[in-house]
Amino acid sequence: MGTYYKHTKTESIDVPYSFRCEQCLKESGTLKATIHGPEAEFNSNFKEINYDRQEKLSKKAHENLVKKVKETYKDATEKQIYSTEFKDECPFCHKPQSWAVSGLKKDMFTTPIVCAVIGLILAAGCYFFAEVDNNLAVALAVAAVFLAAAVVIFIVNLVKIGSKMKKTSSSTQKNLPVIEWSAVQHILNE
Repeated sequence: MGTYYKHTKTESIDVPYSFRCEQCLKESGTLKATIHGPEAEFNSNFKEINYDRQEKLSKKAHENLVKKVKETYKDATEKQIYSTEFKDECPFCHKPQSWAVSGLKKDMFTTPIVCAVIGLILAAGCYFFAEVDNNLAVALAVAAVFLAAAVVIFIVNLVKIGSKMKKTSSSTQKNLPVIEWSAVQHILNE
């Protein structure tokens, strides 16, 4: 049995933005949201990879960043969904902003769905491959644990959204952040 090494690379970029607080009405000043592209990965038998493989890994990491920036841009400009990378806490009064709820709503199902799918895959694996007397019982127990975890995570996400909505409901005006997309225009043009 051989040894495998996982080689990874991630790229990120800062996007300047600002907002007028909906509670105290002060300007936030320039803030930076750091957008991270998904991790690029390459598995190898070798601890070190050659130049060509390193270049491919770097290229994939850059492609992942470009995709993430374009998705974030499209969500913000077309749908007014602001990624959670854009922090909404006012630097002066430390209160949240209503525009940030959209980012929480967009991500609310991601973790519970992943948890449920992993649970179902593990349950199927237990059912078909476990060498115990009662495979069905083990599979159902594994599925129940992961599905319960998914439900708990979903409820926690709902509570977070409800809490933020409650905190921002008393705001006197609804403002949107001003994002300086020109700082990442070279990425958007790719």
